[in-house]
Amino acid sequence: MAYQKITSHDEYLEIVEKYQDYEAGTYQSMTLKEKMDFFDGIHTDNVPLFDEDGDDLETADDYASIKDEFLNHPEQFSLEDISAFLEMLDDSCYQPSFMDTILTIIHNIVKQYQSDGVVYLLTHLHEVPARGYGYGLFFTLRQMMEDDETYQLMKNAVGLAASDDLRLIQKIFAGKDMPEVLGPDGKTSSFPVFDECGDEKVRKRKQELENLIAPLVTVQK
Repeated sequence: MAYQKITSHDEYLEIVEKYQDYEAGTYQSMTLKEKMDFFDGIHTDNVPLFDEDGDDLETADDYASIKDEFLNHPEQFSLEDISAFLEMLDDSCYQPSFMDTILTIIHNIVKQYQSDGVVYLLTHLHEVPARGYGYGLFFTLRQMMEDDETYQLMKNAVGLAASDDLRLIQKIFAGKDMPEVLGPDGKTSSFPVFDECGDEKVRKRKQELENLIAPLVTVQK
């Protein structure tokens, strides 16, 4: 996450003033890192989408273009960029679709790198910031398990993860001993439980993974 979330209206208006002369298409001369910072800036209000009257700024066009580029071309990212997108996740984001987009980008990068991508994700879940535990831990894993391709890769990847990583996955699956997650309304709620969310396929796959993980954790103690 390149920025701290803007929560002050006055500060937001100051930022809007800086972007009054922004021209659509500026993103085309940005480096990948600059595009990622711009992308994160939109989600945190450090790059405004609207002026003080609620009208679209030119930044909106560039955000749409960058989003499409990120979604459709995962090959431009490195494995390490998965961590950068995990860092952007925020359960309290006022626009859940922003976070859904980040989850899809992460998923696409993982699929791009196949086994290496899945292993990287599973062994870097501990990097998910507390503000993003819901999206970064629960929904990331569930999305992986809903996809037939990434689920098969997950079954192989658990054997390559360290014991601490596997224990974290066990805790996520159980939904126990996990911190509360913060919602857009500012209220906290219990960490979601896999057996209470998703369809029967995901619940079955969760059990299969738990069965694979259990002996590995015992062996690695």
